[in-house]
Amino acid sequence: MEENKLSLAEIHAELLEQLRDITGVCKRHGIEYNMMCGSLLGTVRHKGFIPWDDDIDLLMTREAFTRFREIYPRECDRRFELTYLNTWTPRVMNRDPAKALAFTDLFILDPVPPEGFRRKWWFFRLHTLQGMLKRDVDYSRFGLKQKILLFGTHVLGLPFSTAWKTRRYEAISTEVKGGNDLCMSNGAFELMTHIWHPDQFAEKETALFEGQEVLIPRRWDEVLTILFGPDYMTPPPESERVAKHLDL
Repeated sequence: MEENKLSLAEIHAELLEQLRDITGVCKRHGIEYNMMCGSLLGTVRHKGFIPWDDDIDLLMTREAFTRFREIYPRECDRRFELTYLNTWTPRVMNRDPAKALAFTDLFILDPVPPEGFRRKWWFFRLHTLQGMLKRDVDYSRFGLKQKILLFGTHVLGLPFSTAWKTRRYEAISTEVKGGNDLCMSNGAFELMTHIWHPDQFAEKETALFEGQEVLIPRRWDEVLTILFGPDYMTPPPESERVAKHLDL
C-alpha cells in the first residue's frame, strides 16, 4: 500500500498548529525558547516559512527543556505528543500517523567539556550514538567515508535497544554541569559542533512567523551568520531549494 503523503502546504498548516500549541504552553509557564536554524532564518528572511522548508526548529536551554518535557504532555492539545520516536532529537508530532511528516524539532543547549581531548571524546561519543540510532539511512546522500562510518555505527548499535541508546545519549549530553561554552548537543553532524555562549540567546525579541508571534534571539544577525554565513539573506540557487524530509 502506498504511504500517505502530505503536500508541503498541508505540512506547513500542521506545523503552524504545532507552533501555536507549543508557544502557548511556553508563554503560560514562562518557558524560554527561540526559533532556530531554518525557522529562525525563515522568520527573518521570509516572515515565516522558508518556502521549501518542511519542519520547525526551536531552541531551549537544558533547564527550559526539562520544564517543557514535564509540563507539555499534560497541557498540550491532545492531537499532539512529545516523542523521541527513532531519533535522539525530541519532537512534537501529531498522533495521527498520516501526519507524521510534519514535526517540530527541539534543539537543546548543553555545556561542553573544555577544549582538548575531553571535548573531542565527548563529541565522538555523541556522533557514534547518532550513527547507532539511525534507521533507514539514504546512503546515496553521503560520500564513501561517511557511508562507511554510518554503516559501521549502525551495525555497532544493533545489539542495543533504542531506549538504551537514547538514555546513553542524554546521559553523555548532560555530563558537563557548567561553563560558558555551549552546543546544541542533539544537533546532527556539524550543527552540533558550533560553540555558542549564553549571552547570544539570553535576550529575546518578538517577531512574526506566518502571522504568529514568536521569540527570536536579539542577536539574531550574529546567530544566523554563524549558521549560514554572512550572505544568509540571499536565497540559495533554485536547484538547492528542496525540502529536507519530504519527497516532492
